[in-house]
Amino acid sequence: MLGDRSVVARSVGRVLASVLLVVVCLCADTPNALNNDTLLLDKKTLESLLDGQDSKRVDVVEILRAKERDLQGKSTQEKIEHYEKLLRSNGITPAPMPYKSGDYIQARFANADSSKKTHLSKYYTSADKKSGAFASVMIGASHLSQLYTDGLYNKTNNVPKDEAGFVCTDTDKSGCKTSGVFSNGEQGIELVSNLFAFGGGFGYQKFFNPYLGSRLYGDGLLSAGKERIKDQAVGSFYYVLGGMNVDVLAELPFSLFAGQNRVLKDMAVGLYGGLSIGVLLLFDQANENLVKHTNGLTSKDVLWNYLLQVDYGFNLGASFSLTSRYKLDFGAKIPMSAVGLPSELRLGLESPASYSNGETLVSKDIVIKRTPFWYASFIMLF
Repeated sequence: MLGDRSVVARSVGRVLASVLLVVVCLCADTPNALNNDTLLLDKKTLESLLDGQDSKRVDVVEILRAKERDLQGKSTQEKIEHYEKLLRSNGITPAPMPYKSGDYIQARFANADSSKKTHLSKYYTSADKKSGAFASVMIGASHLSQLYTDGLYNKTNNVPKDEAGFVCTDTDKSGCKTSGVFSNGEQGIELVSNLFAFGGGFGYQKFFNPYLGSRLYGDGLLSAGKERIKDQAVGSFYYVLGGMNVDVLAELPFSLFAGQNRVLKDMAVGLYGGLSIGVLLLFDQANENLVKHTNGLTSKDVLWNYLLQVDYGFNLGASFSLTSRYKLDFGAKIPMSAVGLPSELRLGLESPASYSNGETLVSKDIVIKRTPFWYASFIMLF
């Protein structure tokens, strides 16, 4: 018998209809052929089935229904044992049911004895049960910082003001071009936001054995909130972080310690880590408090009409498998800047805010940083 009893039960159940049909056909010409020795029904059920009918002409559908009623309330193990007995009583010796890794085991371990093959079957069936397409829902939290330094890009690249007579050099930055939008903007203005996000994803995971696997998936997180300068809200924002991810999975099944305990056998704890590449999309909108920080200048936006940039990061976390189908992940999406690597790439698709003095902010004057996105995710395997 295989370790995955539920798979065996379903497989044997599907075979049962064919077996009973064959039994009925073979016994059709034998007097009183459909008896308890061939059908293994209890006496009361058999009498009810044959009451007023020719035992050679009972509809096989009625036999199947009677069999289903007879086994109602039985455990999976009891059903499996009953089906095996039924097959043997009709001259059929049951063989191990097919499993996903059967061909591999037959080819790789052709000379192994049946005990070894049964062990391998349990081993690989456990991995097969945890493999497949999945969907997830998730919630998360992070902290976003946007530091605007007026003239940062122009001073770095020695871009002078448009008016004649101004110079901008490595030794003299007094004539470098600035927008003059924010009060003390050249010293740097920081906008901070708390991110509370929800989202989900879809993907595929493959376990190579009960302990190691990998997954490829896409996911997305959506957040909205307030942008603040110090403690004052100056606008609102919408934030989307989405991407493609590839992770390596490691799990420690509870079955190593709990054996075939009904509750614990499919549970596991694990770790995972991987890479993410995706996009960050940000919109913001100013409120009436913004003018207090912009020398009276107005704009419908704070820093961005919209921002679209590539985002790079790491995935790192722990998992708890409730069953082979349901799992909880607790992890973090960590920007690569946390280890000194670039975590963003702007492709020139962004549109910075424009103000009432005719100035448009320079996107490269704005440096965006976020803390790791801590999240919890519920995963369901199809």
